[in-house]
Amino acid sequence: MTSGKEGSKKKTYSKRIARLRKLIVGAVIASCLIPTCICVILAIKCDRLSTAYAQSQADLEWYRGRFGTEMEILAGSDSGDALASLGSSAFEEPVYEEDFESDMAIVDLSGAQNPEDIEGVRYVYLTFDDGPSSSTNDILDILAEYDVKATFFVCGKPDARYTDVYKRIVDEGHTLGMHSYSHKYSTLYSSVDAFSEDFEQLRLFLVNTTGVWSKYYRFPGGSSNDVSKVPMTDFVSVLDDADVTFFDWNVSAGDDRAGATKETIYNNIVSNVPRFKHCVVLLHDAADKKSTVEALPEIIEAILAMDDTVIVPITDDTLPVQHIKY
Repeated sequence: MTSGKEGSKKKTYSKRIARLRKLIVGAVIASCLIPTCICVILAIKCDRLSTAYAQSQADLEWYRGRFGTEMEILAGSDSGDALASLGSSAFEEPVYEEDFESDMAIVDLSGAQNPEDIEGVRYVYLTFDDGPSSSTNDILDILAEYDVKATFFVCGKPDARYTDVYKRIVDEGHTLGMHSYSHKYSTLYSSVDAFSEDFEQLRLFLVNTTGVWSKYYRFPGGSSNDVSKVPMTDFVSVLDDADVTFFDWNVSAGDDRAGATKETIYNNIVSNVPRFKHCVVLLHDAADKKSTVEALPEIIEAILAMDDTVIVPITDDTLPVQHIKY
């Protein structure tokens, strides 16, 4: 009997030893796997952050190359020094978009009627200029979250990184508008031929990229800009011959001005939308417009909370807001 008990104890002891070994092996494996998994996750996140940073820097370099000293002025550098650095070879006494918007009160706004002039629903058109960029997908994500459609006045960026962004704008039901291929005032507004060439280049680029034959245009700086020495009506004639409608704005986010914050962008829009029944809002989706992205959800919520107000994209039925008469 004694030997039987001892054999049973040995078996029990062996089982315990086996379980203990398994626990030890499991603990060793876990101690190796957990740090490895953490390292892999951190490596993926670092790679994504690195990629996003690289894309953002590439965007900024593209804008510096495209807009030149304008970029410095809008980023907050001394405007006097920046303007002086342009020299006479650029465009004489340039006026930038931030300056155009300050004269809104004295501009005759076709279609920008006050609420008492029109009964019924207020239509708000959120429009974004200067994209696509690394900010555009963030804006599209927000619009999708609220099931809101907007209008994007894009420039020509044949970089493969943005092909899917152009397509996403169209695929998700937003309106694709044109904002010039080059956005270079000195070239774009130098002559009717130069404007026509730039316009056709962008239109063909967009149809080849997205399959959409865009019918809407926003002049860089707006139709009331003081940069062009050629009458703006000459350029409007080019668009008219191509069956393209140009749109300015009657509410500006002011997000292209130095020092713009989430709060100022929000206030500029929400306090002015009630002034109009047909409200075309100017925003920007350039790479450095992070405050615009941050403010957008609250802007959308505030507008949708207004009585008899809807947010819609520009269509053929939209009453154009235009700074000049044609």
